[in-house]
Amino acid sequence: MKGRQRSEVHLAEVRRKILNSAKDLFTQQGYKKTTIRQIVERSGVLTGSIYYLYKSKEDIFQALILSLTQQCIQQINEICAKESPVFKYAAVCEVELKAVENSDVVRECYFAGYSSRLAFEKMVEQFAVMARALFDGTPYEVSRDEYYHKTVLIKGAMWGCVAEFYFERDIDHRKSREELVALALQTFGVEPLRIQEIQAKLQEHEALWSRIGNQLRDYPVKD
Repeated sequence: MKGRQRSEVHLAEVRRKILNSAKDLFTQQGYKKTTIRQIVERSGVLTGSIYYLYKSKEDIFQALILSLTQQCIQQINEICAKESPVFKYAAVCEVELKAVENSDVVRECYFAGYSSRLAFEKMVEQFAVMARALFDGTPYEVSRDEYYHKTVLIKGAMWGCVAEFYFERDIDHRKSREELVALALQTFGVEPLRIQEIQAKLQEHEALWSRIGNQLRDYPVKD
């Protein structure tokens, strides 16, 4: 292996150590209580090396959320290989919302992520790329700019589904989750009858979406 390749492999290993250590801390004690010092101690990576790769705790969190989202997309593509692109898109949304619904700590981490302009913008970009990969060549294909603008609206609504857990007023979170998925599909022009069919199938496999969310929370980051 050449020097440059060894260096890239080493950096990838360091990134995994940092992200997995941060994920362990975030899921154990929440985003706010976790510090860079704790990540240093847990990972065994020198402080200088961490700051070489990431500017701040927020930067680490952003990288972690993006990595977990990518892993979620990959799992949905594998598990739902025979399903339509619109179903896969709805399933990714469902996994995120179920993870938020099922865990106080995951919810607090997502709340922090959506509250960060930088992290939110990166999440929008990644979801727009996912939509483009799924919908290009289908009846739901739109321009690159439209993918982005539609995703801003959808992720904004998802932020609302996270924030409502902190409202004083009692809210039916299941209903919010169902309406969010319907809204996301409507935004891309999916027909009402097709949306009803997708939602019925999502409900049939509700335990699956929770299991995927739990695996993403508990299993090590791959890259």
